[in-house]
Amino acid sequence: MATLLDVLDAAVNHHMAGRLAEAAQDYRVVLAVEPAQPDALHLLGVAEAQRGVQAAAAALIARSLRLRPDAASPWANLGGALRALGDAERAETALARALALDPALADALTNLGSARHALADHPAALAWLERAERLRPGHPDTALNRGVVLRDARRFAESDACLDALLAARPDHADAHLARAVGRLVRGDLRAGWDEFEWRPRRLPAPPWTGEPLDGRRILLHAEQGFGDTIQFARYAPLVARAGGRVILDVHPLQFRLLRSLGPDIQVLVRGPAPAPHDLHCPLMSLPRAFGTDLASIPAPTAYLSAEADEVARWGRRIAEVDAGAGSGPRVGLVWAGNPNHRNDRNRSIPVERLAPLLGTPGLRLFSLQTGDAKAARPAALPDLTAGVRDFADSAAILANLDLVIAVDTATIHLAGALGVPAWLLLPYAPDWRWLLDRADSPWYPSLRLFRQPRPGDWESVLRAVATELDGFAADRSAQLAPQKQS
Repeated sequence: MATLLDVLDAAVNHHMAGRLAEAAQDYRVVLAVEPAQPDALHLLGVAEAQRGVQAAAAALIARSLRLRPDAASPWANLGGALRALGDAERAETALARALALDPALADALTNLGSARHALADHPAALAWLERAERLRPGHPDTALNRGVVLRDARRFAESDACLDALLAARPDHADAHLARAVGRLVRGDLRAGWDEFEWRPRRLPAPPWTGEPLDGRRILLHAEQGFGDTIQFARYAPLVARAGGRVILDVHPLQFRLLRSLGPDIQVLVRGPAPAPHDLHCPLMSLPRAFGTDLASIPAPTAYLSAEADEVARWGRRIAEVDAGAGSGPRVGLVWAGNPNHRNDRNRSIPVERLAPLLGTPGLRLFSLQTGDAKAARPAALPDLTAGVRDFADSAAILANLDLVIAVDTATIHLAGALGVPAWLLLPYAPDWRWLLDRADSPWYPSLRLFRQPRPGDWESVLRAVATELDGFAADRSAQLAPQKQS
């Protein structure tokens, strides 16, 4: 008869072989009998982290540390889970404890490098990762993290060399391929980037479409990532229809009404528990590869989505009520924070108090378009336009009533660009790949203007430049509106 120790040994063997579900089941058997078994708690937490369930991982590892606080490895793994949850400060505290207990613990050094990367401290991140590399040469986690930090520090040749070496040793390392994809895409080498980007996980069993003739077959286009990604790549759906496919677009319910504006050739469906019947499928973010898109061939009409006319009128009346007595200057909507669960939210979002230089611009009517937790910090002087918003179609109608949108990297920027609404995007030093490098425009959205950090963390320079441009914008737009008011 198997003892508890036998079950724990079996769990560890499953874990080491990559059979995470079997390992987790055995760890839970151990904990059902002995809830305070620290190894089972710690290793179940590690397995949960490897499955991407970071909150559960952190809770389990923290329980193990209450039982055995002087164990270095659990502190290192707790730091990794906290880093993945976006809590870089607590991650650093846990990792410092791990290294105090074991200064040569390579996992802790690697995770500390990742935590400093999250804080945009590239020199410190590389220093920790290089220490880890000396202790554990060629380890894939350290190599991957080092390649990503070098990429975000714009040391592209070194990043390429690091990731290429990792892939030479482990050709099927999906995360390394994806990291290399981002490095290609952000530099504008789109076709090479799309190829590497295909290492994303696949979810549907039907044959994928890669650009071959469609001949009237039903093709399911499906969203797989964030709302902004769906808006950006929905532009390809009409091209698929023109290429001979019967297009079914499967989307989140909050984007259903908006994406119906793609036109009658696109059958838009709300995502259900099972996909609609289809012959072929293609994730939206694989469409650029299927069409062979490079910088010169990005399909970028002035607008490819539209707000419903009756909703534009309804929201226009609502905004006029909110705006009563505020004068006749141009209307500007602000978004200062993105999804707090986004891995890079710390660097993409701006504390609302930093917006003060913009709020004092004379001749403008400023409004908050902020949603989520950050909405609670809205300045009292900034009227809120989001009350009563049901979905992205409502958001589109609001934007259609504005003269300008100023936002950090969120779905609002994609929506403004897809509608052709003028928008200014505020970007961190290491931007998302789609915004490329060192340019003030976007080949994806003609109505966008980009304001970039000149160095990591430098929002002051960005907001100072935006405030200067806003002064001119206010004067120009007020001059344009004056004749309309007189007539």
